[in-house]
Amino acid sequence: MKSLYDGRSIGISAAVYTAGAGFLAGVCNGMIGCGGGVIIVYALSRLYENDPERTSRDVFASAVAAILPMSLVSTLLYTASGVADSGAVKYIVPAVTGGIVGAYFLDKINQTFLRRLFGLLVMWAGVSLILRRAGIM
Repeated sequence: MKSLYDGRSIGISAAVYTAGAGFLAGVCNGMIGCGGGVIIVYALSRLYENDPERTSRDVFASAVAAILPMSLVSTLLYTASGVADSGAVKYIVPAVTGGIVGAYFLDKINQTFLRRLFGLLVMWAGVSLILRRAGIM
């Protein structure tokens, strides 16, 4: 079976794993508006961990490529159902600008630092959600 990413062959179990992770990422993105990228980064990191041609940069770039259509579809569905907040528009220009800056620096940042930064951000998000729910933050 050919990979959707670059035409290289992947096994059936890898294809099922990738499809399952993609589905789970889409469900998370659709239900809570986040988490899909984290699932994709985790899945691709595991899938490519023994592939010397793949780097953390490849994983993060692939995750971003998957996040865009997921987010677009979720946004359209949220808007169609009337639950999207029009105030969120104010984040578009800064987010796009940040995306451009981040993509520029992706090739310039040490991969170990990049993985650690990602891990810290995920942990911070989880801890802050728990603390807010407990009324501490």
